[in-house]
Amino acid sequence: MHRRSLIAAALAGLPLAAARSQDFPTRPVRVVVGFPPGGGTDLVARPLAQKVQGIFGQSVVVDNRAGANGSVGLEVVAKSPPDGYTIGHVNSSVVVTNPLLYKNLAVNVERDLVPVCTVADSAVVLAVPADLPARDLRELVALAKVKPGQLNFGSGGLGSVDHLSFEVLKRQTGVEFLHVPYRGGGPALNDMIGGRVQLMISSYGMYKGQVDAGRVRIVAVLAPERHPALPDVPTGVEQGWPDLIVPAWQGIVAPAQTPAAILDKVEAAYRSALADPEVKALLISLGYFPIFRGQKDAARMIRDETVRWGTIIRELGIQLD
Repeated sequence: MHRRSLIAAALAGLPLAAARSQDFPTRPVRVVVGFPPGGGTDLVARPLAQKVQGIFGQSVVVDNRAGANGSVGLEVVAKSPPDGYTIGHVNSSVVVTNPLLYKNLAVNVERDLVPVCTVADSAVVLAVPADLPARDLRELVALAKVKPGQLNFGSGGLGSVDHLSFEVLKRQTGVEFLHVPYRGGGPALNDMIGGRVQLMISSYGMYKGQVDAGRVRIVAVLAPERHPALPDVPTGVEQGWPDLIVPAWQGIVAPAQTPAAILDKVEAAYRSALADPEVKALLISLGYFPIFRGQKDAARMIRDETVRWGTIIRELGIQLD
């Protein structure tokens, strides 16, 4: 009798759950960003959240939970109720490379989260000081060959995406650079401007201000095609390295077991937000490709990139805990 009562209670709750999904959202939605305000991920998350707010007719609040290269924020999302009212705006390092580099993460991406969509691909670029005698990647490689061991590469830290991208650059060009890891991209950029390191790799938005000020030059875009914000800068592919492509993107995730109807609503809202011409123009100006991929394509991208970066990380022998 007790078992029958439990089954009856569960069945009785099904219409209520369906109604909640249909009515979603009826209160504010929280978008967790695992990085500080003003960073690249935050700069993309906020204008999109504002547009989604108008679509939902409910407040959409960005909640910055920085720490452990985005893993702190990811844990907040994974441990939230699977009701759509807490979602995460992540970058690819949080859901792809972090799980490959750290054994003891609190979150299992495949088990604890579900991809909703991607919203932007980063224009990953190779940057040098403006006074370095290299106008493009070919000249940089030639310079490195005549000055072996004299060009330093600054990264945001051991195992960071820019460090891994640097390793891809070395593999593709066959040139050795000295890796200088920093605690974040900001200090590395300061030292590049100060002349202590000679090249960096990151999203264009990080360098835009210094490029505009004439202190930094972009010598290659590490993407399949040129970026509208950098129409005169050729890609690494154009300059003779067909595999010199560094994928990086941002997207939305939700707690596992979030109802499909709610996931569909969140996906549709972000699709509409990204179609807004003002949002597109803003993202392009920040150095992003506004590219939307739905749930299935986002999940496929995570799987494919996990295989690709996993191979690179194993070959390099990098493990951070």
